[in-house]
Amino acid sequence: MTRYLLVVMLLLLLIVITVVAVPIDPGMGSAYTTVGSGPLAPLWNAAGALDSPGVHGALAVTLSSSDKPSLLVGASIAAQNSPTVCWSMYKQASDQETCGTFAFPVFTGTTAGLGVAYASGTRSGISFHAGVLYSGAQWALGGSVMHIASGLFGGGIPIEFQAGAAIFAIPGATLAANVSLSQDAIRIAIGGEAMIWLIDMRWGLSIIPTGGIDRLGMGIGFDLFSTAIDVSVGVSGTSFQPYASIGMSATIPAWW
Repeated sequence: MTRYLLVVMLLLLLIVITVVAVPIDPGMGSAYTTVGSGPLAPLWNAAGALDSPGVHGALAVTLSSSDKPSLLVGASIAAQNSPTVCWSMYKQASDQETCGTFAFPVFTGTTAGLGVAYASGTRSGISFHAGVLYSGAQWALGGSVMHIASGLFGGGIPIEFQAGAAIFAIPGATLAANVSLSQDAIRIAIGGEAMIWLIDMRWGLSIIPTGGIDRLGMGIGFDLFSTAIDVSVGVSGTSFQPYASIGMSATIPAWW
């Protein structure tokens, strides 16, 4: 009964929430350092949290045959000529990391973000994160650092560096690339999206140079009853275990 209630609640949310932004969707792998935006962006780049005035929310759920379900959820509030204040969380089984982030403009086309995070589970501790993002008409560049100074608070979370680029040379299409460096592994990701009629097509590939494919997926975004929905399917790991995800984001325009 509980399972059916959860399904009904999810369907009701998809029908009644007006989605105005694309959430971070695993259909594009993990190439999000330069294209990730909104309240989920700090999980890749704190600078991407800068948003238009209003209250924003985002959600992405991934189900996999080889692992426990994962949840990404976030919310932010923004005002004109003020930093965006953002809360975001990643959770999978007992592993969880919650981030509080401030994102703000620094130059024309350039934003920065700073924040603090608390992780619990397999690895626990308090750390800081920071990021910068430049976005122009034809291309974007970004970089971020996660888990800064974790050792100062008794945590053992390794620091992680991410750098990315995106090209918007073709109208309605984006090609993005990402490199992630940490103590655990090096990951290289590429991804893209293109609007074909009313459907937004997405694809992504993430590899570990010393260990093969990390994730390969495809996704679509479309409108249903004035609601934008993002879904994706793919495989993960060298054994090509299937996964599926669904994401959505919503906003309440500023009334102040």
